[in-house]
Amino acid sequence: MTTQICISIREPTTQKAVAAAERAAPWADIIEICADFIQDLDIGPLLDNRLRPTIFTLRRHQDGGMYDGPERLRLETLLRAAECGADYVDVEFSASWQLLLQSVPRERVILSHHDFRQMPEDLEALLAAMGASGAAILKIAARAECLADNLRIAGLLETACKSGRKVCALAMGTRGLPSRILGPLWGSCMTYAGLPGGKATADGQLPADVLIRDYRIREISASTQLYAVLGQPLGHSLSPFIHNAAFAARGKDAILIPLEAASFDDFLSFHAAMPVQGAAVTLPYKEHAHRLAHSLSAEAEETGAVNTLLLRNGFWHGENTDVEGFLQPLRRRIFPGKLRAVVLGAGGAARAVVHALRSQGAGVCVVARDAGKARDLAGAFRAEHAEWSRLGNLRWDLLVNATPVGMAPEADRTPIAAGQLTGSWVYDLVYNPAETRLLKEAAGRGCQTISGGEMFMAQARKQQHLWCGTPPPDGVMEAALRTAWEATEEKP
Repeated sequence: MTTQICISIREPTTQKAVAAAERAAPWADIIEICADFIQDLDIGPLLDNRLRPTIFTLRRHQDGGMYDGPERLRLETLLRAAECGADYVDVEFSASWQLLLQSVPRERVILSHHDFRQMPEDLEALLAAMGASGAAILKIAARAECLADNLRIAGLLETACKSGRKVCALAMGTRGLPSRILGPLWGSCMTYAGLPGGKATADGQLPADVLIRDYRIREISASTQLYAVLGQPLGHSLSPFIHNAAFAARGKDAILIPLEAASFDDFLSFHAAMPVQGAAVTLPYKEHAHRLAHSLSAEAEETGAVNTLLLRNGFWHGENTDVEGFLQPLRRRIFPGKLRAVVLGAGGAARAVVHALRSQGAGVCVVARDAGKARDLAGAFRAEHAEWSRLGNLRWDLLVNATPVGMAPEADRTPIAAGQLTGSWVYDLVYNPAETRLLKEAAGRGCQTISGGEMFMAQARKQQHLWCGTPPPDGVMEAALRTAWEATEEKP
């Protein structure tokens, strides 16, 4: 079964909905018109000149829509849409679907169930009850509370395929992203996407161009190797864009997907069912990955943190590409050996930075909100530590932000007041946005600055080398990062 990409349209007027459907047509196999959002609904013009098969929906508030009128009028509107040429009408399993099926051919009815709070306990029983309705297409969308909920969706689709049912099933939310990308592999008849350049119409929904271009969803097969960026949260992560661009340029049948795990065990459960060949590990799981690894590189052993996992003969090998990734941009500008550095943070990234600087002979003082963690990190590398309240009194040549403060979507934040930027160099490991508030204020105070994008790219190129055995093609990952930055800046 070929999985169709359905782009959902939510616009306030009929004219805007028609225009949005025209913009969606080059990307979509099918288009969903969410008519409950249209304030001047005129069904004729909405459907007369459709460029793709169209689903017409009119959802109630309790079903995630905006309709709050009489149920009788809602059903009449759905029937009118069917009469005017809508290829499909979508009705909730909790609504008056029986009346609709009495008047619309079953092959044109999509019977849906949405749960915006959780994943239902017995998906198979729900699917069986919906299947007994006679509707030809069934849709189940429920919120993922963990990565393992994606596996429940995969199991449901396997059941549907065995019974010959045409089913679209997906997990909503950021933890449900794997189901939207891997749905074609699991047998979902559709996956829903947003309009390129527009706003998502559901939590966790990706733009259609991202699904097609970056995740190459039309090419995914049982032979596709799976890689991941592992962490939480991951809304800021641009790793999928640069690594998937590198895989595509190599001609490698592989994709990297976001795995926003509820816990490290949650990731391991997902991996047991959907083997991951390698992972870029970010906060808060770098130290968990260190404990997991069967073997470690010298940098990973010395830092106690792993930011890169790869399978070797069935066992996890851990690397830390942050160390060299951090040093490369710094060495291009200044010799680190005689620097007096202050490192903000005490997590996995900070461990790599402190180790890197101490290995070059730099003096380091660790400052973190958690004074105990700062003391422990400093002790591990024979560095100094200080209370956060003393930050304004410390003298430094180099300030390194190894915290997530200032990262998108909270790009208006900064870890340190502008008046405390009294040294020579400021290095922010945050790479999204391209220029953080910290770097802007540092430049305004006369400091030299280093963007986290440089470290991000240096460590990511090494990850590609580790995973694939050769360096990535020149310029491909850098171009993908610039494109991702531009897209982030253009978001409404």
